[in-house]
Parts: sequence; structure tokens; C-alpha cells
Amino acid sequence: MNSLCRLTSLLLLSHLAATTVAAAGPPAPHPTAEALEFFEKRVRPILVNQCYTCHSANTNSKGGLRVDDRNGLIQGGGSGPAVVPGDPENSLLIQAVNHAEDAPKMPPKKRLSPEEVADLTQWVKDGAAWPEAKLAAAVGKPNAKYDKLRETHWAWQPVAKVAAPNVQGASWVRDDLDRFILARLEQEGLKPVGDADPQTLLRRLTFDLTGLPPTPEEIVAFVNDDSHDALDKLVDRLLASPAFGERWGRHWLDVARYGESTGSSRNIPYPHAWRYRDYVINAINKDKPFDQFIREQVAGDLLPAGSPEEKDEHLIATGFLALGVKDVNQRFKVRFIMDNVDEQIDTVSRSVLGVTASCARCHDHKFDPIPTADYYALAGIFQSSDLCAGVRNKMGGGGLDYYDTQLLLHLGPKSAAAAEPNEKIAAATKAVAKARAELVAIRDSADSEKTGPDGRPKLAAARQKLNRLQAELIALSDPAVNGAKLAFGVRDAKTVSDTQIRIRGEAEKLGPTVPRGFLTLLQFPDQPKVNPSQSGRLELAQWLTSEKNPLTPRVMANRVWQNLFGEGLVKSVDNFGISGDVPSHPELLDHLATQFVRDGWSVKTLVKRVVLSRAYRLSSENAEANDAVDPGNRLVWRHTPRRLHAEEIRDATLAAAGTLNLTPPEASPAKDMKVTELRNNEPRAKELAKAARESHHRSLYLPLLRQLTPTSLEVFDFAEQGMVTGHRDTTTVATQALYLLNDPFVRRESLSLAGRLLQRTDLDDKDRVDLAYRLTVSRPATAAEIARIRGFLADYESAASVALASSSSSSTPKAQPIALASVSTTDTSDAGSQTTADAAKPKKKPAPLNPDDVEADDEPVVEEVLPQVDAKTAAWASFCQALLGTAEFRYVP
Repeated sequence: MNSLCRLTSLLLLSHLAATTVAAAGPPAPHPTAEALEFFEKRVRPILVNQCYTCHSANTNSKGGLRVDDRNGLIQGGGSGPAVVPGDPENSLLIQAVNHAEDAPKMPPKKRLSPEEVADLTQWVKDGAAWPEAKLAAAVGKPNAKYDKLRETHWAWQPVAKVAAPNVQGASWVRDDLDRFILARLEQEGLKPVGDADPQTLLRRLTFDLTGLPPTPEEIVAFVNDDSHDALDKLVDRLLASPAFGERWGRHWLDVARYGESTGSSRNIPYPHAWRYRDYVINAINKDKPFDQFIREQVAGDLLPAGSPEEKDEHLIATGFLALGVKDVNQRFKVRFIMDNVDEQIDTVSRSVLGVTASCARCHDHKFDPIPTADYYALAGIFQSSDLCAGVRNKMGGGGLDYYDTQLLLHLGPKSAAAAEPNEKIAAATKAVAKARAELVAIRDSADSEKTGPDGRPKLAAARQKLNRLQAELIALSDPAVNGAKLAFGVRDAKTVSDTQIRIRGEAEKLGPTVPRGFLTLLQFPDQPKVNPSQSGRLELAQWLTSEKNPLTPRVMANRVWQNLFGEGLVKSVDNFGISGDVPSHPELLDHLATQFVRDGWSVKTLVKRVVLSRAYRLSSENAEANDAVDPGNRLVWRHTPRRLHAEEIRDATLAAAGTLNLTPPEASPAKDMKVTELRNNEPRAKELAKAARESHHRSLYLPLLRQLTPTSLEVFDFAEQGMVTGHRDTTTVATQALYLLNDPFVRRESLSLAGRLLQRTDLDDKDRVDLAYRLTVSRPATAAEIARIRGFLADYESAASVALASSSSSSTPKAQPIALASVSTTDTSDAGSQTTADAAKPKKKPAPLNPDDVEADDEPVVEEVLPQVDAKTAAWASFCQALLGTAEFRYVP
């Protein structure tokens, strides 16, 4: 049995943990007491007194070298290994302290005594003894508690084949899933509320499936459709819409922590990240089977492909593993690598399995049966893969120092320009080598602090020259500049191997080696075995998507339910472990998971099954008796209203105004950005903010660089781009109201909506008010609302006329009326769903309602003199902005 094999492995690890010295390369021999005493008395004091200031974990660690850890010395820094145990002649440390001709001179401004040099040399010759790092006592040992959890916790048991229960109110049921809902309600003595009215159901369905509001024409058509299959036809139309992939693709991008930059301490752009975004949208629209969708993202580069186009698609899919947050300012490469491995493990385990495997990095998981050995079994798989995100670590770099052109994936054939030898590149390479030699010579000379002819210290000038030449070389060799088609993702490394447990999670402190493999909390027959000549990602992808793996279909079925009901059957959608929630309807969850797999892992089929249920069609009305028993609506006796996501609010605003451009843009505003540090207050950041403000595309396509989220998204609880986000927070804070009152985007679109209404010369004011309600809140206005709004418009127009007359007659300069937004002269009856060339026409940016309201940072673009806004238009714009600020506009009942 697999469990017996793993137990044997764990017992072996326990033995190794007590006897193995942390080492890089061949294991070090067990040090003798005499060797350790020599190290502690004669060697460690030298390292502490002479080296720690510049080369330790708590200092700047120049050159990326640590001398306070044995593995730091053996792995070395930017110049290679500092110590070769048993071979002092080939140890850079010994060469440096001897001030050898071609080696760096250490310490830089003085020499060690002959006795100190002799002690270091003898220490290396004898094998570089170092006190052993100890694993925690429990690591690698059998754990009875873990065994019990594996056998009893609901999430890790096989998906049960459950029959739909019998219910008393069978006439209410439309689908088997309704039986599970009704059975729980009847068990508690509760009854579901009535069904939602057609207009409410249409608004709910259209937003849930496309992220957009229904048009007035769609409302009329659905309300007047008395056919028995009206709802089925509506759902099929919405599922076939390109907007479905955009809406549900955004759900997965939340889970995939999608972002277009590294974030963290140095924010470096990902100019090719948009390819992964488009891959996700296309996969959802094509209804790519979810198991294939996961396999491509974890191991696309290792999958067979039927064409070059499919191969490129597979490579782009692996961007899932590459686009996370990265601390490129991490000075130690080994830590940079292991931090990225940890980020990948966390993303894969939480997004696909709903488990928090990364908690086992430093110690056995405190709650779930995930020993540290399991974590490093996964770590070996990802460490055996090149993370091709185009960036590398470099402490305190500048310019293009963080850009690594070797860590990019080439799509299709390489361009001729990229393949041909380049004389400029060859010359730049020689110039860099010469500048590096000059820097070393100056650094090791007595003149390093002296000033040169330009008045600057020679060493600083030499370092600046080298940095400049390196940046020029990187720019010349940039495949993007040379016409290559590039993507971010992963590929198998040249060297694949198992990895060692890191003691207490510290990257340099190596324990026993763990065979590559999967989490032992899930064990089922015929599990794939890691191919020793590959990373193991292919087998991991197969293990994740096996029909015998109960977590993957359960987690995805729960995500679909959460996206349609506002809350999952398991509320902790990213955590199915011991510390997570328990399912409110466990049999229903297994029923949905079973159907999901049986239907070929089709997301669209699962979505359709759920939205056609009677449970989904319930109204959101309250029932006091039910509320007293189940105030959180966990039993689904009503439909819980939800606030629109940030993207839906913005997109619905554009749709109402008739300015939404539904044609997907090419690439991203970030696609041509240089791979250099991006600061929040620099011109490039302002250009991105401007691009976001002026865009009329769907919010999905706005530039999404980390730490630079567009205001229209940030204010309404946009997804956390640094981690798996299966469920967004929903807050109500003052900044949201202030945004709706004052933001230039809201004022601009309010004015556009007013212009759209006023252009309808075939309508009177009563019908215009009614159309405004249909465009914004998807229902006709009531008679009382129309009367109140007409009174408001008359009062506003009268007051505005007086103000304008006073302004024009006064000798004192005052704020003049401002320009009306330009609106299309085409028929606006279906502008909310434009897909024609008219929708793609550039829109002129209107000024805000009052020039005095323009914020200091705003840079309005006025290309020509536009018509003046009169009092009537100002009144209608004010009314439209009020509608866009209502709770009814922001919520779906």
C-alpha cells in the first residue's frame, strides 16, 4: 500500500535527520569533536570578526555570499562557491584571504594574519566541519493523529455516490439538487420563499453569467416570453456570449492571483502577463474541460500538442505558476528560489485542492495531515522547474538589473533577428567584461576611495559604468526588442532532482533529501509515479485531476456554487482542511462533484445545472420565521442579495452611459513597459492610471500591475493580487460614497448617460426617466419615482439657469459652463450591448460638471472645443449620477 511505503520513507527520514549534516553536494562526514572544537575556537571567531559585517544573513551580504552558514559558503554568491570542502586550493575563500592575483581581496582594506589564514586553510582541508543543524524531533516520525485525520475528515474521503432524498414538497423541485436543499429546509421546519419576478431573475442571471446588466430590449423580450423554455433559452444565450468567459475568467484570475508585475519591495512589470489572462478567457469560453484546464496550467510544456498553436497555448497556460509575487530584491538566490517554490505550492494546493500545504514549510502542519516531508516532496517538483517570469533576484539593483532574458518562453519559431549573431551584442559583451575587470582592479587597490577627474570616487564611478554597460547589453539582447513572441511560464530545468528538507524552513539549512511526490493526505490506487528524468509536474497534474482525487471536483463545484449564491456550500472556499468550514449540505456537494466529473468536467454544464434550479430562482424577500432559525441563510431558503464586484460596477456604469466598448483590446497597456523598477509616483505609473481612466473597455482589460490598482476597482474591494482569492471581501466604507460623488470617471459617465437620454427626441421626460431606470437598475420607474424626478429636474434646471445668467452678466470672472460629453449619433436603443464598429470609435473625454471640481492630479484631455452644457443637461447629469450612486444600482437581489 502507498501508506506503508510512505511510512517506511518517513522512518528512514527520521533516521537520516539524526545523522545527516546539512550540506550542498555530497554529504559532509560526521564531524569529530576535535574538528568542531577547532572550528568554534579558531575559525568561527575569524568569520564573525572579519566577515559577518558584509556577508551574513543580517547584513547586506555583498555579492550574495553568506559565511554564517556552511551551505552559504558552499553554494557561494555571485562569484561561485566560496568553499570546496577538502580542497583549499580551489576554494575562493582561501584565495581571497591570500589576496591571490585573480581573486577578490578579502578583507578588502587589510590582510588577515598568517595564523588566521593557516587556520582557515586547515579547516577547509579537513572538510569544513560545522555544527549539525537538527530537524525538529517530530519531523519524519509516524503521527497517529495524522492517520486518524486522513481516515475521518470529510474532505479527504472519496466522493460519495448519493441518491437525491425524498421530500414532501416534490412539486417545488425542478432538479435533483433542489431535493437536497428542500430536504434540509423540511428537516428544520422551514419553507422557501417565493420565486423572483422575471425582471429580477434576468438581472441576476445576466450579471452572474456575464458581469453586465441586461439591456432594456432584453428585459422586454424576457418578460414577454411565455414559452416553457424561455429560461433555458436565456441561459444558453448567456453561456454562449463572449462575456461569459470574461466574467468567469475573472473568477479564475482571482484564484490564480493574476497580476502584471512582481509587487513586493521592487515592483517590476510583467509585460507579457496578458497572454495568460487571454488564455483563461478563451479556455472558459470554449468550455475547456476543467481537468484539462488544470493540467495545462501545471504542466502544459510537458503535454502533447497537435499543432504549433496548441503548443503555444500550453506554454502560455503555465503562466499560472509564474505570475505570482516575487521579491527580486532578495539578496540570496537560494532564498529567492525557495520563496518562489513556496508561493507555487501555496497557489496550487489552495486553488485546486483547497488545502494550505505551504504551512508545512517550517514544521509539520499544525492542523492538517501534511508533514514537512510532503511539502518538500512537492518542493522538489517545482525546484526542478525553471520559473520563467523574466526576472531574477539582485540586491539593490537598478535599471534592467532585475531583467533576465534567459527566463522567458519563446512562442512559435524564433524570429530571424533574434536568431542571428549580433555584432552590437558581441561588442557590448566585451565592454561589460572589461568594465567588470576595471571595477575589480580599483576595488582591490589602495585608490578605491580616491576621486577621479570628474570629482567622484573612482570605485563609485567604475560601478556606475559597469551597471550602465550591463543595462545596455540586456537591452540589446532583449528578445522582445528583436521581434520574438514571448510568454511567462515554466519549463523543466536542465537538472532535475529531489530536494532536501529545509530545517525550520531556512533555505540554506539542509536536512535529509525527500523523494519527489504528492501529498499523502490523499492516497488512491494507481497514483502516477514521478518520471525521474522530468520535474514531476506532469505526474502532479495527473494526480490533481484524477477522477479518484476527491478534492479537485469538490473544490471547483463549491467555487461555482459560491459564485452563483454569494457563499459556498463550504464557506472557506480556499480551505477544506481542519481549520476550514464544514459543508452546509455535504451530500449536495458530492452530488454536484459527481455530476461535474460525469459531464466531462464541463464548467458551463455545471453552471447551467445550478442556475436552472428552483433554489437559484428564489426571491430575496425576507421571512421572519426563517430568519429566526437561519439568519445567515445557510440553508438557502431565499436568494441572498450581493453587491456587484468592482468590475461589474464600472462596466455597468459604462453600459448605462452607452460608452462601453465590448471589443477586447489587443494585449495590455503594460505590454511595452521596460522591465525596470516601477514606483508609484513616477511618470509610467501616471500613464497607467491615465490609461485606466480613459479606457472604455471592460474592467477585466485594465492594467493590473500590483500596487497600482485602478481607483475604480480598488475602492470596491478588488481581489488581493498577491494570494489565492476565492472569495472577495465586501466592505461598506466612506471612500466608496466619496468616489461615487467626486471621481472624474463617475461624473464623465453621468454626463454621457444624460446625453444619451436627451438625444432620444422621440421620448418625453417621463419616458426618459423610465429609460434611465431601465438602463441602470433593470426595471421601469414607478409613477411616484417619475413624479419626484421630474420635480427635481425642474428645480435643478431653474436654479442652474439663474446661476448661469448671474455668471454671464457679472464683471467678475467666474467658472463658465463646461463641455458636454460627446455621444454617438447612432441609435442608442441597444448601446448597452454594442459590439459593432460604433462601439470601438474613440470617445472624447468630457470635462467634469464643474471645472472647480477638477482634482490637482487630473489631466483632462480636451482635443477640441465641445458644446457648452446648458442648465437642462446639467440637471439630467445630476439625476444620472444620483442613480449611479444608489444601492439598487450596486446590488443584485
